[in-house]
Amino acid sequence: MANLGGVRDEAGTAEYMERNLVHWAEHGFGLWMLRDPAAAVPIGRAALRHLDVEGVDEVEVGYGFLPEYWGRGLATEVARACVGIGRDRLGLRSVVALTLPTNVASQQVMLKVGLVYAREIALAGSSQLLFRTRNE
Repeated sequence: MANLGGVRDEAGTAEYMERNLVHWAEHGFGLWMLRDPAAAVPIGRAALRHLDVEGVDEVEVGYGFLPEYWGRGLATEVARACVGIGRDRLGLRSVVALTLPTNVASQQVMLKVGLVYAREIALAGSSQLLFRTRNE
């Protein structure tokens, strides 16, 4: 959770869950929990969700895995699938992804799936790198 804003307390977790359920109800897409098919245990999450970026409504591609699942290509696979869903099923012309400037591994995933660096922004009190793809 270090790259995702830190560990949430019980109230923060409940608010996060409610916000994601409302997003699904309003848009028909949002946060997915990812499981290891062999062990049937949660290993991470992926998301396509609306996000306000400097006053502009964007759709964000997001992903995160437990550390023991890092380095297996799963983030690239999931990010590529999310970009494809955004383009092919939702008809989005553009999706964005955000990461901390220090998260080089996530930046590499974004580049691998066809996003390009756009600019640095301030979001939720921290500096973030914004990557974007145009699906034209």
